[in-house]
Amino acid sequence: MTTLRQLLSAKTDEQLKYYILNVDKHTIESVSIALEILRTRNVSLPDDIDQQIEDSINLKNKSSYDSLAGWNEQIVNDANAPEYYSQRAIYTFSILFSVLFGAVMLAVNLKNTHKAWGWPILFGLIFTAGAIFLGTVIGHTSTGIALVINAAGVAVMYQLFWNKQIGKETKYRAKPIWIPLIVGLLMMVPIIYFTVYA
Repeated sequence: MTTLRQLLSAKTDEQLKYYILNVDKHTIESVSIALEILRTRNVSLPDDIDQQIEDSINLKNKSSYDSLAGWNEQIVNDANAPEYYSQRAIYTFSILFSVLFGAVMLAVNLKNTHKAWGWPILFGLIFTAGAIFLGTVIGHTSTGIALVINAAGVAVMYQLFWNKQIGKETKYRAKPIWIPLIVGLLMMVPIIYFTVYA
């Protein structure tokens, strides 16, 4: 199997420079290897390139943390605040089970606010059917690809329904996830059974 180092070694100096000048678009490992290869080739680099890369990595890590932490900023303990399944919970269940599963959780939130709750479920049905169809056309999709597809689906779902109907800045109490968790685990039992014993 071709290693990352072998792949990067085959690239030109300019292609490798792109890695170290665009840290936000690559893994830290790729950037480190690209820098190392450029140095072994004696390519001229800025004197402060190590500091530039470190600053870019720190900024990348902070942005990633802030985007996840932002989900928790709207959660409060105020008894008067509405109770919703949190964005983090919906995201996690959508990734682990399906976008349709997360869509149902989001629909429950919308129903509690007396807003049209059928649209997220329709979106979840269409998206999940599309993902299944894509899987049959491709023939085989890895778990990694399925996770990426689900992540994209839930991101679109947030834009269409959470941000527009609940509100990005709405404060709320986090609803316990025991019921979706139990339902999700019960759904997995027959799938695991047929995978192992079929």
